[in-house]
Amino acid sequence: MRKLSLADLRAHHRGPRFTSVLPGHVVRNGGFRVYAEPGLRTHDEPGRHVHTVPEVFVIVQGSGAIEIEGAEAGRFQAGDVVVFEPGEDHHLISQGADPLIFTWMHLEPVS
Repeated sequence: MRKLSLADLRAHHRGPRFTSVLPGHVVRNGGFRVYAEPGLRTHDEPGRHVHTVPEVFVIVQGSGAIEIEGAEAGRFQAGDVVVFEPGEDHHLISQGADPLIFTWMHLEPVS
């Protein structure tokens, strides 16, 4: 897991390529989510939640905890960009007074 800020994306971001996040990767798919209540945990299905590609979360509003492999691994707040590596069991847990709002993207290597 790596944590950046939105400011880190501005210097090198060009189109769908996230050259400042993961060189040589493009956005494959993504979405937008709102978690209205504190305590909600992303990917809350049973078992591990992993991907074969990197996943990037851009936090628009809210704050909370980053969980990796079942343990708290850090905190996030609005303006953070959290990158989960392939194979990491990962979750975000909303813990702030404001609803958690974020975008998510799965990246894939450029062919």
